[in-house]
Amino acid sequence: MPSRLSRQDEPGDTHFWTISCRRRLAFFHDDALKRIVADSMQNLQNQFRVCLIAYVIMPDHVHIILYPHAPNDGNPIPISTLLHAFKKYVGFYGKKQLREVWRVQGKLWSEPLNAWANGPRNEQTIWTTRGHDFNVRSHRSLLRRIDYCHKNPLTKGLVDRVEDWAWSSYRYYEDGDDSILKMNWDGSWPIIW
Repeated sequence: MPSRLSRQDEPGDTHFWTISCRRRLAFFHDDALKRIVADSMQNLQNQFRVCLIAYVIMPDHVHIILYPHAPNDGNPIPISTLLHAFKKYVGFYGKKQLREVWRVQGKLWSEPLNAWANGPRNEQTIWTTRGHDFNVRSHRSLLRRIDYCHKNPLTKGLVDRVEDWAWSSYRYYEDGDDSILKMNWDGSWPIIW
């Protein structure tokens, strides 16, 4: 593994993840697959009791901002543990859903995905091997990263207004809409969890 790719599990740090799909394939074009990604984040909340701050699920990647600590615990949960749990959940249930779509329709929603489905089994992974993990150490930086997440669907031309993309934490913060996923952060800095 290249030495420049390192994770820093520092007490008190928030983490900004970017996790891309294999070959930037649009696995999450389908809402059922987006739901699985949201369920995996909820699994992190329930299993590890981390503080989920923000997210956006894009067709070919995901951004997640979290505080990797259980409540009242000054020691962070290793990011490698959380990433593994997240990716494993999406990989297992995502492939199960993709197989069901294939069984019913005889194809997926794009030719590149059909080629993936017909390709060698050892290449049928949803995620790239590594994601990008960035430690967030200031309130200003955290707010910029949250804004980046929420504006990502607009920037990529998927919607005309940020609020039109259901698959981000934007609606939770603006309208209290927790129909997709409830956030844990109350806006305070430093984060008290």
